Amino acid sequence: MHLLLIIFLLEPKTILELPGSFTTFQFYENAVYLASFNGKSIIKIDSIGNFSSFPVTNQDNNRIYEFKITPFSFYLNTSIGLVKVNNISGVTEIIYKSDITTFVITNTEEVVFADRLTNELIFLDTDNKIKFQKKNVNVNDMDYYDNKIYLLTPKGILVLDEYGNTLEFIKIPEKLNHITVDKEIYLFSVLTNVVYKKEKEWKRIELKHPIIDLKLSKEHMLTLNQYGDYLYMYDKSDF
Repeated sequence: MHLLLIIFLLEPKTILELPGSFTTFQFYENAVYLASFNGKSIIKIDSIGNFSSFPVTNQDNNRIYEFKITPFSFYLNTSIGLVKVNNISGVTEIIYKSDITTFVITNTEEVVFADRLTNELIFLDTDNKIKFQKKNVNVNDMDYYDNKIYLLTPKGILVLDEYGNTLEFIKIPEKLNHITVDKEIYLFSVLTNVVYKKEKEWKRIELKHPIIDLKLSKEHMLTLNQYGDYLYMYDKSDF
């Protein structure tokens, strides 16, 4: 395996100051959505910089580890398990109670998640009933792109189809916490300034600032700084 150090201390092209401190975010339909670890709302920043808020809980100390967005709902990984919140009516549905490591939503709005307690990968149908389970899977993080599920494990990346069949195993340059996928695979660990990008080979990118989250748009890589109060935007063409 070859590693190529291609960029050293890459500077962001745009820096956005945020209205608070956040721990995770999503980029969806040209808008940024942000959540705080103990937040009660999802904050939206649209393409012209307007802010809006979507309440997702009225409980104190409700932890939001991560979230996903579909046209009508927010899916939240919380301290009680997976929760679905209608982003118009605010109606809340508990999908699955457990200690969830991470999850994805497929193109058909089926949920796939890693259960930390049972060490299983669980596939739900559109009624949120268990379709099947894949046992003995140690997952650090996962993402979904082009009808494929990318599981980041301590040993490497397992690429699965939507039926749980293994399509590919990809070696990783070192143990890392998080994965984000579009046409390429990006890996990083929280509170570091190093990002790995997989093309034909792994490329190492060193950013100027440590990050706690990273997401991709068509033309940009967006990162949340270590304090959660600034969002940095980089041009993909720079690397």
